[in-house]
Amino acid sequence: MDLKRLEVFVKVVEHKSFSRAAEEVLLSQPTISGHIKYLEETLAVQLLDRLGREVTPTRAGLILYDHARVLLAHRDRAVMAIDEFVGQMRGELVCGGSTIPGQYLLPALLGRFRESYPEVMVRLVIGDTDAVIDGVARGELETGVVGAPVDDDRLASAPLGRDELVLVVPPGHSWANREAVDPTELPGQPFLQREVGSGTRRSVERALREAGVNVSALDVVAQLGSTEAVRQGVKAGLGLAMVSKLAVAEDAQRGALFIVPVRGVDLRRRFYNVWHLHRACSPLCRAWLEFVTSELAD
Repeated sequence: MDLKRLEVFVKVVEHKSFSRAAEEVLLSQPTISGHIKYLEETLAVQLLDRLGREVTPTRAGLILYDHARVLLAHRDRAVMAIDEFVGQMRGELVCGGSTIPGQYLLPALLGRFRESYPEVMVRLVIGDTDAVIDGVARGELETGVVGAPVDDDRLASAPLGRDELVLVVPPGHSWANREAVDPTELPGQPFLQREVGSGTRRSVERALREAGVNVSALDVVAQLGSTEAVRQGVKAGLGLAMVSKLAVAEDAQRGALFIVPVRGVDLRRRFYNVWHLHRACSPLCRAWLEFVTSELAD
């Protein structure tokens, strides 16, 4: 049960396919099948169910998958530690980003990071805040940047640079040229919000509650699964929304959306770096954490 066979097994589980796993690890499909058969015979248990063209792990397969990922991660960290010792930095960095930092901050930062470490392969996984936190907790991501505080005993987090949420309305709306609106006026307007698990939604609701607004009184006409969907919904006149200023800066400059200040509501928030407390951080991950902290310092 060597590491190469375990790597093949992990790829089959993740791709749900022998052929796609074969393409990624540059082996023939019969060789892939042979490795899986060897593992099943060695462990005397069925690891995969072949359901038509899709492959899914059995309960025993899920157990092996979790342990195999840990073993492969240790292998990768060992290689990176040796590379660091001899003055090189290479390998794959898998990091997560919630919607706003993932789309508007991290791509440029990753580009600058690779200027210092050109042999590094970067994989950025974007999801809502809860999905990124869960990915770090499960070990699928080494680290992540999210838009809300982290409440998980398994994880550590550190605040990064600040973001500002803003109320946006479409052109032609009666508030488009208002200098500001009172928070008590919000419940009378159709409102768009992000899905449960979104750091933006969490920050908006917290800011409104602190300003004395009854969040449940808002007339929520749609719950949308991405900031882009919210942007387009506001443009189409579906409703108003509170989103990151980063996401609507160009729209506001072109007059496609109007930013309206809300009196007495503090819509500033922090981004947070997050990593696992009980898993060894690879040299590459440490270098990335230091880089992001420096780049997004106040």
